[in-house]
Amino acid sequence: MLTRIMGIFSLAAGALIALPAPAAAAPGNVCAPYGAVPDVIAGTSTDSLGNWVVRYERIVGGNPDINDAINDVIDAEARGQVATYEPSASKTLPWTLNIDGHIQKRPVTVSALFTGEYNDPQPNMPFHAVATRVFDCRSGILIDWDNLFTNKLSGLTRLSEETQRIIPTVYAPPTHPGVWQFGSEVAPVDANFRFWIPTDRGIELHFPDWQFGRGVAVITVGWAAVKDLIVPEFQAITG
Repeated sequence: MLTRIMGIFSLAAGALIALPAPAAAAPGNVCAPYGAVPDVIAGTSTDSLGNWVVRYERIVGGNPDINDAINDVIDAEARGQVATYEPSASKTLPWTLNIDGHIQKRPVTVSALFTGEYNDPQPNMPFHAVATRVFDCRSGILIDWDNLFTNKLSGLTRLSEETQRIIPTVYAPPTHPGVWQFGSEVAPVDANFRFWIPTDRGIELHFPDWQFGRGVAVITVGWAAVKDLIVPEFQAITG
């Protein structure tokens, strides 16, 4: 049972691919007109065992068509957090899902980062949740590996190589350098690198619970390491 506490959901599939760029935006500061406002959805599972709440942000200001396109996806992601965890939640024990979503702006991008926890009385809880969405605020389209890199496989391979280099320096560094072992969790495939946001320093990768052990692992691949693989129309993402 879902309750929308502020605003109304709407879906406009297909509206993300042919939107006009905002007029009169200063070069390098296209996202300046956009701001963030809070929103909340909350509810109880049909068996009354679970309670969930997603507190997140939507954008306002700027081009209204772009606002709508971005907010439709952000709203869908907020609902998707519930849809991801409720079906597999405990059917015998009380549980909670608490998610927070925040907007981050950069010169040409608006990003939504969702983090939180699913929890119940079983061992190995809570389970840490993470999800991301990245938009070009000049058009409203989603940015992903398919349209960010000149060659998707080359881009994912570079992210894989950088992850293998960086992870040991951030999380449980090995006593003897060079003995850190990696397997399929760093293969250059979408599933391993699906959560990311652009930052001033580079591509901030968020690895979900259990990909590299307990908890969400976060590293940043510097822009210098991937800039040569980014398509010309998105070079501005590097700031």
